[in-house]
Amino acid sequence: MKNSLIITGQITALLSFIIGTSLFSIQLYFGMFAIPVLLIVGFLLTAFIANLVILSVIVGASILNKIDRNEGLKTCLIMLLNIPIALLYYYLTITFSRNSFLF
Repeated sequence: MKNSLIITGQITALLSFIIGTSLFSIQLYFGMFAIPVLLIVGFLLTAFIANLVILSVIVGASILNKIDRNEGLKTCLIMLLNIPIALLYYYLTITFSRNSFLF
């Protein structure tokens, strides 16, 4: 059975990915002002802080041998995969936007 920290990290990574992809898809489909910018910025800050805290706890638990290191490493990698995906979404938003207010 998996540790609750690992399950929490995986669920957090999955939710961050799903919500971020949904916001990106809505914004791309309906246009730049379909979603208020403050909502997107609020999500990004909340997701960043939550993922950073959970990632730190998993790394600390792995170092102290509270959880299996291989499982902890896999969970950390899953969580860190959201970073290049978010950067790709940002790049695509800049590329496809008609207004360049994001620069």
